[in-house]
Amino acid sequence: MREDVRTTPVRRRAVVAGALGIAAAGGSGLLSGCSSGEAAAGAAPNSLSAPPTELGRLKTGINYPPGYVGPRARERRAIVTEPETFTIVVPQSLTVGDWAKNEFTRWMEQQTGIRIRWRQVAGKGNDAETMTKVNAMIAAGDVPDAFLGITFTRSQLYLYGAQNLFVDLNPYLDKYAPNLHEAMRDYPEARKLMVSPDKGIYSFPDINDCYHCRASNGRALLNADWVQKAGLEMPTTTDEFREVLTAFKKLDPAGGGRTIPFGGYKDAPLDTYFMNAFLYNPGDPWLVVDDGKVGVTYVQDGWRQGLQYLNGLYKDGLLGKDLLTATADQIKRYGDNPGGPLLGGARAYYWGSFMTLDLVDPKARWRQYRTLEPLKGPDGVQVAPWNYLGVGLEVSTLVVTRKCKRPDLLVRWADYQMDLEVVLRSYAGPDIRWSPKGDKGINGKQAIYGYDSWNTDATKGKTWDQYGVMYRSGDFRLAQRVDPKQPTFESPLYEQTRDYLYPHRQPLEQQFPPVTLEADQAAQDAEIGLNLKSEVTTSLAKFVTGKLDPADDGQWSDYKDRINQIGLKPYLEIQQAAYETYQG
Repeated sequence: MREDVRTTPVRRRAVVAGALGIAAAGGSGLLSGCSSGEAAAGAAPNSLSAPPTELGRLKTGINYPPGYVGPRARERRAIVTEPETFTIVVPQSLTVGDWAKNEFTRWMEQQTGIRIRWRQVAGKGNDAETMTKVNAMIAAGDVPDAFLGITFTRSQLYLYGAQNLFVDLNPYLDKYAPNLHEAMRDYPEARKLMVSPDKGIYSFPDINDCYHCRASNGRALLNADWVQKAGLEMPTTTDEFREVLTAFKKLDPAGGGRTIPFGGYKDAPLDTYFMNAFLYNPGDPWLVVDDGKVGVTYVQDGWRQGLQYLNGLYKDGLLGKDLLTATADQIKRYGDNPGGPLLGGARAYYWGSFMTLDLVDPKARWRQYRTLEPLKGPDGVQVAPWNYLGVGLEVSTLVVTRKCKRPDLLVRWADYQMDLEVVLRSYAGPDIRWSPKGDKGINGKQAIYGYDSWNTDATKGKTWDQYGVMYRSGDFRLAQRVDPKQPTFESPLYEQTRDYLYPHRQPLEQQFPPVTLEADQAAQDAEIGLNLKSEVTTSLAKFVTGKLDPADDGQWSDYKDRINQIGLKPYLEIQQAAYETYQG
């Protein structure tokens, strides 16, 4: 499932998958599925002969909050009067179940007249298992009319589009995607992120503006009850943080020396929180932009300062001994300890990352933990890494191939899914309710909708498990009704992100954007990038735990030499070229 709450790291498109795509492109059978008469019909001019699609009238009786930006519910018509059938490859999903028998599938067929023959591949749509099978399918020329929910990298989209396997949707989007045009007016950066270096658009996107996800890589939580017991305030500087953890260790609130002042686990990297007290650090692959020049954080003096700070905390027993190696299950055992809390705090994406959430009890354990502000370092650096560009747009939600005879109909079918009511049915199921005036949403404004269940056993076989095309703006997500009798974690997650992280975000121009690489660049990027990641993460662990000394000039110099020997210079040259292409 493509999760909203980042219980795992914000996903970057796997460079391994990109490399697999390049390898597949070299096969002689790559375009064999497009050389037949059937494939040639995919470019038939009559696919653009239908009149433009226009937005229907707004439905009445729906209460939008003032200034609302996002999808709206409109009157809709069937796309075709006689059924049309397409073959689409999709990932397997326990929530979706059998795509052909799924309740939302049947509803879409009734509403649009478009029928789908589904071909399911094992995997989650964005993992190596899925992409290996999809790339083998493409290499063999066994291509469907389209792929849905299969996460091609930007470089793969460009590669296959340039080789005429994927359809350039530009003319179809201009004529048949009015909902998408509304969304792109709401999100001006969207089109720039969709366009390949050759100006082609080889996929229909999915917009999901998850506010708290933009800050999840830089989130840490601290037990506010323990802070109060220690007679201290929530820390805002590196010195105050050390003071709080030292007090936790001395007080030992868990008893018997079991207190873990601050914990973590391997899937929630430490550097994305702590290094931002010394320099702006977005995390893997650690690329940043300074006045138009692309660089990396892990060879800078600020990174070394951060290592020295973490090493001091670890040496003093203030960090959990296994915070770099623990699994998600292990940290949850600490968080769920039946005798009471063991953790003073944790580097985590949200409360559910390190404990089970009891949403009924107003005194549930997770409510003791509050999002920390980013720490201010000795030189005044205090940054919450904010993901402006990597969260919010899934570029490859629907990819149409040259085998498709009527790309216009699939574009209309995708655009149909961006209507407010269709979005809600697609990922929440049919049991939605429009909110009356006075109902409050997550952000305290007028709510638009509510539902009793989402992503539960009750919705299995009724939704597309977030694999469909959707438009979920920030306002849309925050307009979900909050039941005062059954509060969820969504409101405090939004409020704490807004109050403690958003004010410290870095400028947009410092973020390295999602870029598209040429085929030869992508292959080199994959090899060097993986080796750099291995060296950075391995050395970080050694520096933090004292196996290497970050205060030792020789050991720090040796580390930077290893980075340079792997190929930092050519790696940055690749990123700089891609960045300049993105900037236009």
